[in-house]
Amino acid sequence: MPALTLRDVATHCGVSTATVSAVVNGAEWVSPATRVRVQRAVDEMGYRPNQFARGLKTQRGYAVGVIVSDLTNPFFTEVVRSLSHALHAGGRAHFLCDTDHRSDVGESSLRMLADNHVVGLVLIGDSVPGDAVRRYVRRRGHVPIVAIERDYDLEGVSTLLVDSELGAYTMVRHLLGQGHRRIALITGPSLGGGSATFGREQRLHGYQRALRDVGIDPDPGLVVEGNFRYAGGQHAMRRLLASGRIPDAVFASNDMMALGAMSVLRDAGLRIPDDIAIAGFDDIPPAALTTPGLTTMAMPMSELGRAAAQLLGERLVGSGLDVVRKVFDPQLVVRHSSGHHAGARQSA
Repeated sequence: MPALTLRDVATHCGVSTATVSAVVNGAEWVSPATRVRVQRAVDEMGYRPNQFARGLKTQRGYAVGVIVSDLTNPFFTEVVRSLSHALHAGGRAHFLCDTDHRSDVGESSLRMLADNHVVGLVLIGDSVPGDAVRRYVRRRGHVPIVAIERDYDLEGVSTLLVDSELGAYTMVRHLLGQGHRRIALITGPSLGGGSATFGREQRLHGYQRALRDVGIDPDPGLVVEGNFRYAGGQHAMRRLLASGRIPDAVFASNDMMALGAMSVLRDAGLRIPDDIAIAGFDDIPPAALTTPGLTTMAMPMSELGRAAAQLLGERLVGSGLDVVRKVFDPQLVVRHSSGHHAGARQSA
């Protein structure tokens, strides 16, 4: 059945399409009697304006553009889910673009959203290049932007981050407290997709600082690169095992890589945590479902999504600050994979 149009409502009421449009948009020149009659027809017939078409015609948007690095990673999925619900509660729709950690897709997605006149942008992860964001701000400085887990350090871009150095420091101190001394780290990539993620370098620094604080010099041979994905964790774990320098524990910079590393250890006949302990970062839903349960640092995924929606909402109604920078603390979640009985969450 074709969608109802302004003309359908106008024909039903015996008025012009301009009159129906005026009622729908709240114009004051329509007489009270006509307004009541048209609004009743709109309600009874179930007519809904095409907001997308309206935005193209008026050159004013209505939706929020969201660009995310990798929807196959539950961390990003949870942030987007929370953001989507918060935007909906505020009466906002959104356009969602997944870049698969590709900067070219991130840049083209930004151009597409600019052409569709979005009223705000949320950039989640690292896939939109800094130069592209800088150009967008110069052209459309009135459009509020919120970046999650990337620090663009640009005027006009609000930033929501997690203190990943503190989180990594807390995790390594936990592993040390379980008696582990040779602790390996699977980092994020130094080049390409994922390399500009705020937490990548921060987690390396936290790992190194925790070891030095107890008199252990970090061993470069125990630090291997992954790519923030399951397969990257598998590859990194195989490299550690092949090196012959078997660690007591492995701290992966996100849960997806930790889960990949666990699969390799199982295939090798090694027991977790009896032979090698494992820990991750994010606390995605599968972390609690795997066997053994994965010790991890919980990222405030829902809070990040809600905070982004709130910042945009405040900017759009003119009540918010121009730029906000907020840093959240992660929480230590202890499960069996680190060699400790599961316990309550602890603030980092």
